[in-house]
Amino acid sequence: MLNIKYFLFILLALVSISSPIFGQTEDQINSFRKAAVFDDVAEVKTLVKAGVSPNTLDPKGNPMLLVAVKDNSRQVIDYLASLPATDVNLPNKSGETPLMMAAIEGNLAVVQFLALAKKAQINRSGWTPLQYACTRGNLYVAQFLVSNGAQVNALSPNSTTALMLAVMSGNEYLVKFLLDNGADLQIRNQQGLSAIDFADIYDKPWIGDGLRSRWNKLYKTQYPGGPGVKSTN
Repeated sequence: MLNIKYFLFILLALVSISSPIFGQTEDQINSFRKAAVFDDVAEVKTLVKAGVSPNTLDPKGNPMLLVAVKDNSRQVIDYLASLPATDVNLPNKSGETPLMMAAIEGNLAVVQFLALAKKAQINRSGWTPLQYACTRGNLYVAQFLVSNGAQVNALSPNSTTALMLAVMSGNEYLVKFLLDNGADLQIRNQQGLSAIDFADIYDKPWIGDGLRSRWNKLYKTQYPGGPGVKSTN
């Protein structure tokens, strides 16, 4: 009869060979992250050939492709995205995907590459790439995403819209673009705030004035204001 201790030893050895958790060391993970940050594609290739998964997470829970996108390490991005095993939609612990990271960084070239060449998800539950782009007023990224099917009025987990975030960014051209492409002024988030309220809260009076004028024309009445927000009518 097989000795139970010997059996467990063999089982552990097999698991350590087949499982990505046991199959890569802390040093390899740290080396992978460093290579992703500094665009050292040769090191990344060496690690992948040694059996390290391209979907490895860094110690903070970020996929290596997302790390590379954040630091615009284009050679590493291209290589990792070319691997069949790489999940280009793999999120980090905060639910952020590589496409979302490229969008908030305003990296149009990488956004286009991930969305068109790698079919990364443009529309998803939770926060979206369009919302991330609007957070920093990235007009050209937003234009690309909308032209490729991004849902303008998609709601975040707390019902924030891309329009609200664009207002917060202060980019009036982005605000106009979203409105011209169907952004709904009437939507309120879970706190009962609209895009107009965002203009008041984040001290963007030139945008607030324009939105109120648009509201008056669309709905034939003055904007009533949001909870706890002083109206400027």
